[in-house]
Amino acid sequence: MTSRARAQVLIHLLTATLLVSLGSSPLWSQEGGGTPRAIGYVSPDGETGISQFTVEAQDGPEPTYGMALGIPSEPPGHRLVYLTNLERVGRGIPPLKAASELMNAAQFHSDWMAQHNCFDHDCPGEPTWIQRISNAGYSSYEALGENIAHGYYTASGAVNGWMGSAEHRANMLHRGFREAGGGYAFSSSSRYLHYWALDFGSRGQVYPVIINNEAWSTTDLVADLYVHGRGWADWMQFRNEGGNWSGWESFSARKTWTLSCTDASPTTVYAQIRQESTVLEFSDEIHVDISLSVQPNPLIFLSEQGWTTAIPESYQLDITSCDNWTAQASEPWIKLSDDTGTGPGEVAVSLEGFPTNPGRYTGTVTVIAETTQEQTDVQVILVVTDGPLEHSYAPLVTKEQA
Repeated sequence: MTSRARAQVLIHLLTATLLVSLGSSPLWSQEGGGTPRAIGYVSPDGETGISQFTVEAQDGPEPTYGMALGIPSEPPGHRLVYLTNLERVGRGIPPLKAASELMNAAQFHSDWMAQHNCFDHDCPGEPTWIQRISNAGYSSYEALGENIAHGYYTASGAVNGWMGSAEHRANMLHRGFREAGGGYAFSSSSRYLHYWALDFGSRGQVYPVIINNEAWSTTDLVADLYVHGRGWADWMQFRNEGGNWSGWESFSARKTWTLSCTDASPTTVYAQIRQESTVLEFSDEIHVDISLSVQPNPLIFLSEQGWTTAIPESYQLDITSCDNWTAQASEPWIKLSDDTGTGPGEVAVSLEGFPTNPGRYTGTVTVIAETTQEQTDVQVILVVTDGPLEHSYAPLVTKEQA
């Protein structure tokens, strides 16, 4: 099944003059199978230039949307931004921040196209695409752009189609853009069923921070931050929501950062960049999906007949979670330093009052995440020997020589 797509770009400043000077003459054409597949032109629009074109492309494969319990599904429009960032970063181009104003503008247009059975940047009765973006609150912009597509079932299909067109790809990989917003709508009564829009922009002195290329969620608390502002900022600092600032450090576009682990989702990272006395602040958020993990497992203790102590004296359980959790022991001789916690934590496990007759004794430490009800059972094994440990368990235990 073929789909059609369009893209439109508005670049202010020097490039606007160049586009206007071209008038309405044909700009480029692309042919395939002996017939024109796409044709582009440039026409003046006041002090700006607008480039429009159409292209046919095949839909791409269905993407995988793996969402964990408690995390909302990723909106298709947001997926457009993330997939676009993968294309950009893979070519050494900075990622784009999903700006709420552009997200709203793109969603508005996608809905309008689906509801009014129209496929264009400016549908009848709708504000122009530039007015639409301005109406969404996106002001003081330095550059704007827009891609639209129809007929694609998936975000990856739309992105693949755009990347297959030189002009659409130019929008997606434009180094002058720092922000983007996507939208998607479906209407069973419309001609093309599926409608996509992806708006691009840059605003003066808006230098976003972006977590993990604008991924919707993460399973790792260690994140990669990209900070726009190269050439403007000299210093930068960061903090998690509710946390303290990290302290000023020399500006660098990339920063490895540890996210906060709370029961609130999404989690937010704030960035400040500074030039002399001027400080600008921006933020980004991501859903954290840290499934319950408890290590090590099992815990093996050794003792001799008649001893009241075990080797080792204790183990440290490392608990990874972004949830409230409880820990409980199945046997009275298994002692825990803590039985509750929030987020990543540690619990010391020791033995007290355990059986002293030779034999093998077992129990469990059960850790349960409160919200997801995930459960991990850590096996505790005690081996009591009837002879010296250095003879029976030489590979496991060494004894200092007198």
